[in-house]
Amino acid sequence: MTPDSISHGASSLHGGHDHRHTPAEMKHHLLSEERMKWQDPEKILDTVLLPGVRTVVELGCGPGYFTLPMARRIGETGTVIGVDVSAELLAMCRRRMAGAKIHNLELLLLDADEPLPLVDACADLIFAANVLHDFRRPEAALSEARRLLKKGGLIVDIDWKKEELPFGPPPEVKFSTDRSSSLLVEAGFVNISVTDIGPFHYCVRGTK
Repeated sequence: MTPDSISHGASSLHGGHDHRHTPAEMKHHLLSEERMKWQDPEKILDTVLLPGVRTVVELGCGPGYFTLPMARRIGETGTVIGVDVSAELLAMCRRRMAGAKIHNLELLLLDADEPLPLVDACADLIFAANVLHDFRRPEAALSEARRLLKKGGLIVDIDWKKEELPFGPPPEVKFSTDRSSSLLVEAGFVNISVTDIGPFHYCVRGTK
């Protein structure tokens, strides 16, 4: 399945979170070697990118920290669609795509909690990392995610543990595991599970 067969004709449309850093600061925070030590994308994808996944939609993809590794793993016969509200971060992702010669990745400049220009039941996996608490309307974002997911498909939400940590937003901004799980249930997802995924994050999974 190609990006053109999934989208409703928007080749570069807003997403994700509200970033208030300069591009240089965002690159430092989101693509740093330090982050690799506590949130290694390859190790995480080992646990969430299951065999048979051909189409992924990532909400709040940013500069492609997870997006590019996913696209490489899926290969040219699959498609990854990254959605973010930040034009600066998507421009950074495009530059990284070009440098890595990745061609099976489409980027949409959109708010993740607005209707996305994608057909129903197009995705095997919906993926979001460190962003659910940033969405203006997380309920709407998850409802839209369910629309996009194929029956039996998987949603994966990775987010900060709701405690004092050396990185990330303050505790009062973060969602607890109960809050994130409840949001998935309210959106209609089933088979909810919660696991630790590194020293600072948890992972909530559900299926359609």
